[in-house]
Amino acid sequence: MDTSIAMNRLEAAIERHVLVAGGDTEMEAMADTLLSTLEPAVHQIALDLAEQAAAEVSAQLASHEIDVVLSEGEPVLRARLLGDDGEVSAESMDARITLRLPPTLKERVEVAADDVGESVNSWLVKTLTAQAQERRRRGGRRISGTIET
Repeated sequence: MDTSIAMNRLEAAIERHVLVAGGDTEMEAMADTLLSTLEPAVHQIALDLAEQAAAEVSAQLASHEIDVVLSEGEPVLRARLLGDDGEVSAESMDARITLRLPPTLKERVEVAADDVGESVNSWLVKTLTAQAQERRRRGGRRISGTIET
């Protein structure tokens, strides 16, 4: 996705409104300030829309995993076919959790995800799923103590 298209359209719309309103230099300066202030918001909106698109496509293609990754600062949808073992659940990804990490751990997670060509979210979901399945395979809780008969 190219967020510059959205930004160019926004700039053109504001320039048209400035011209219609009389277009003095003070108004043009205010419009320039407004545009520079809005650029990060436009980029964030594009990311949000990409995430919504990925969720919609994922819901319709249960056999694929759809991720939003950044490529050269722009959001890109990446589709991958799930394996027969269903390693990553095709369950909808509606649940959210806020996780605070030390910066060094965050960097290690990002590097690990990048090494396998996955988004951080996908890598974390796969890693947590594998750990939860391993724990379930090992059985439930261990109980120790003495039984008197």
